[in-house]
Amino acid sequence: MWSRAVILAAGLLGLAGGAGCDGCNDGGFDAAVPDSRPPGGTFSLSWTLSDQGSGQPVTCDKLDPNATVFVKVSREGTGGLESFSCRGMQATSAARFAPGLYNFTFELHIPAPSGQPLTIATASAQNAVAIPSAQDVALAPVAFQVNATGMLQIQLAAGAGANCAGGAGITGFQISLEHAGGPDDAGCAPVVLALSGGGTYNANNCSAPVVGRCIESSETLTVASLPSGPYQIHVTGKKANMNCWSNNDTLRVPPQGMVFSQTLNLALASQTPGCP
Repeated sequence: MWSRAVILAAGLLGLAGGAGCDGCNDGGFDAAVPDSRPPGGTFSLSWTLSDQGSGQPVTCDKLDPNATVFVKVSREGTGGLESFSCRGMQATSAARFAPGLYNFTFELHIPAPSGQPLTIATASAQNAVAIPSAQDVALAPVAFQVNATGMLQIQLAAGAGANCAGGAGITGFQISLEHAGGPDDAGCAPVVLALSGGGTYNANNCSAPVVGRCIESSETLTVASLPSGPYQIHVTGKKANMNCWSNNDTLRVPPQGMVFSQTLNLALASQTPGCP
């Protein structure tokens, strides 16, 4: 669940119908122009992403695997829209455009639970670009700057009642967080979780997590700033020295300072003697 929309409006969607484009077909200009007109051309585009705080390169998958680059193309009041998967980092327009001078604007979108795309970055416009007849024109490379961090908020629940005394009987927790983005984005993600009931939990050792106090189901565990992307969390609820409860969920921290918030349900290790 994302709780903060520090987002720009995604107003380009209404252009998808291509109102005003001369004989649009398959999303472009002049796809069905009379044979007497010059054949249309295409444009090619490449892009890069960087974190606005650190300046370091960012992959599209760090933001969202379904991130999309939207390009608005306009000429003399007509409008068209091309969209490309961000992951490709380069693309060529599917539509063909009648020869002439065109203006281009660029947006980077990610999906949202509402179903409407969220605009998380824009890039400098390129104006008066000539598209020649029956040729492809390469636009200048586009650079998007994004806030590639978000907030993590979780709760731990061992059943419907309390986690600690009078409930599941958990005496302590072990927690670790690992990157889950593949071979190039793996390994431990050391974090300090702030506990709303007081204190912190240092999840800084994935191979041997420390045993902290019992954390009640009503408490919220927060990491205020965490690089966006996919993670796997490992939670063990202990009763004395026995590992009685566990959770190994995969989660995704969103970009733009937005919040991932979820209750993690702990499964009972029923085969462990002495556990509930």
